[in-house]
Order: sequence, then structure tokens, then C-alpha cells
Amino acid sequence: MHRICCLIGTLVLTALVAGCTPSDIVACDTQGCISEAKLSANIANTLNNKVVGYVAIVGGIPSAFGGQARTTADPPAFAMLPDLQTNLASVSKTLTTVRVLQSLKANNLTIDSKIAPFLYSDWVQGPNIGKLTFRDMLTHRSGFRQDCGGSKTTYAALKTQIATGVTTANMAVGSYNNCNFAIFRELLPRMQGTNFSSLPDAARAQQSAALYITLMNQGVFQPLGIPSIGGGTAQCKPPPAGTTDILSYPNPPGTAHGTDWNDWTLACGGGGWVLTSADLFRVINDIATGNVLLTNDERTQMLANCLGWDCSVRSDCPNPYVCKNGDLDGAPIAVWTYAGIFKCNVPVVVVVNSYLPAPYQPYDASGNSIPSNGDIIGLVHAAYNAAAVSGTPKPCPGSAG
Repeated sequence: MHRICCLIGTLVLTALVAGCTPSDIVACDTQGCISEAKLSANIANTLNNKVVGYVAIVGGIPSAFGGQARTTADPPAFAMLPDLQTNLASVSKTLTTVRVLQSLKANNLTIDSKIAPFLYSDWVQGPNIGKLTFRDMLTHRSGFRQDCGGSKTTYAALKTQIATGVTTANMAVGSYNNCNFAIFRELLPRMQGTNFSSLPDAARAQQSAALYITLMNQGVFQPLGIPSIGGGTAQCKPPPAGTTDILSYPNPPGTAHGTDWNDWTLACGGGGWVLTSADLFRVINDIATGNVLLTNDERTQMLANCLGWDCSVRSDCPNPYVCKNGDLDGAPIAVWTYAGIFKCNVPVVVVVNSYLPAPYQPYDASGNSIPSNGDIIGLVHAAYNAAAVSGTPKPCPGSAG
């Protein structure tokens, strides 16, 4: 784990080990240095008492959290904590990417291999589908333009997009689309040697989704001891009734009931994974500093090529770092999630269960889009800028320069 000597076990909670005094960590690369404690505090100060609830976990600093995971409108009322589950929204794309890279290696494939051999043989392949590579999907360069917003990423939606095909003009311009990653719910089983082509579509959708979830647990979550709370397997749906999980609310919540965003089992991949903030941190931390999930070469490839990160389609992570924004918007209810890696190996995870405070809230009180200078990426970017400290710039470990 990444410098967590002052945290109990691996749950990344604020409780301290007896005799261990937390101290600041200064992280440097060739761009300069930041204080991890300042970055954590900056995020917390921006969110504290301005959202319904939040969790922020930065590098080796004890996690910051505040507000409510559930209000009195949805008993039992519960404080926001790092070990409560929520739908991670589009940060799910980063998780899916890890499993794709593992499968590519196992099959002696590269990110520039074509996806067509792993599509169902009875799916109609429209124009240019045969040209699409794994890199195209993982960087939103497929040319997909079908409306795949939210959970509009079912088997039927994917089949329709493949039959429609893509234009060369659209392939030349990156454009964010959830189906770029939901398609791996159908591709990964085929890459692992399982073929559901003999089944009718409805049964095929069920079986491929179930196997995708199994493959993700086997390759990404279980090796890191996830789920860390309650055991079992990670799922793309809310936990069983009676389990205290995070709900999303209007901001302020008033007497409104929250939402858990429902069951995404048949739409998972580009969104929908339900984990705790602490569990998400385990994955991002291993990408940043470990070798449990990926080899050094695979990790370098994932970071340098912006595979599964938003730097493939936007430039405000900030450069030259990777980050991923997640947003589920059910106006006036929303959840925002964030994962990023700064300064060579500083993982950052943020979860907020309501709209963000101005100026990072890109919606008005009715959920209408308004001009804005940011979202959760902008919020963390500003916190990062304000965390700069003096220090000696130095290359990342293992880098050439």
C-alpha cells in the first residue's frame, strides 16, 4: 500500500495506530512538489458543509470525510465514511481497463489488436467496425455517437451501435461515450474463451454480464481483498437490503429521499460498479505503486496512453497526470466520483453524494446545465494547484529523465 503507516489495516480510515503520529508527505516529480496533507485539506475545505457528504483519500494521508451518507429521510441516518458503498459512476471505466489489459496480455494481444474477432459472429458489423482497436475503445476514439448516457449501455444498445457502424470522420475525433467501455461486458467473455452465441439475445445478455462480473472479481477485486467489508463479491448493483450504503441527495437534502442508482448488472462496464471509497483507493493505489494487478509495462502503458482515463478526451486532469471523472445526474440528485494519480505515485480518490459547490457545480438547482469552469476534475485540479510547496524537482522512480 502507498505510505499508510498511520492507518489501521488497509481500510484507509482516520483511526490511528497507537504511537504513530501522522505527518505530511511531500511528493515531487519534474514538475515540482506538492504537500499531500495540503491537497487533502484543500479538497476537504472545498467540500466541507457545502455538500451532503464526501470522502477524500490522498496518498498516505489519513482520509478526510464529512457530512451524511444517509439522512433521516432514509433511516438509519448515517455519517459519510470511507467504508460505505456507492455506485462509482464512470470511474468504473478505469476498473474495466485493468481487466482488459490483463486479458490482452493473457491472449498475446496488444491494445492495437482489432476487437472484431471477439464480437459475436451473428452481430451485423456496420461500416468501419472491422478497423476498431482496443486502443480506440479505451481512449474514446471508436467513433461511437449513439446515445449511451448513464445506463443506456445494454446488450441491445451495444448490438445496435455495432450494426450502425462508425464514420471515419468520427473516428478521427475523440468523443466520450459509455458504450466504449460497456462493450467489454461482451468482449471479455469472448477473449477468455467463452462463447454465448448459441443463446438467444436475452439469455446471452444475462450470461455475458454475469461472466464479466466474475472476471472483474477474479482479476481486479479479489487480488486486493475487495470487497473489504462483508466479504462476498463486488457487484454492479446496490448491496442487499439492510446494508448501510451511501445514498445520493439534492443539495441541500431537505426531506427528500436519496437514491442508490438501482441495478446496473445488465449495463455495467462504463459505469455501475458499487464499491467503497476505500476499495476504490486500493485499486488506484495499486495502479500507482503496486504490481498486484498490472506489470510495470502494463501500468506504464495504461498511464502513458491515457487508457481508461479522461486525459484521452480532456486536458484538465491536470497535465501531465491521469484522472477519471464520474457523474450520475438524476437532477436534482447527483453523485460525483474521482480517481487520479499525481506526482508519479500519489493516488487520489474522492466521492461526493450530491451536487458540487459553486463554481464546480455545472447545473443549477433544477438540474439545468449552466456555464461553469469545472466539475469534480476542476475541483481537484484547483486543490492540487494550491497544494504546491517548495522542494527539489526529481524524475519519477524508474523514469528515463
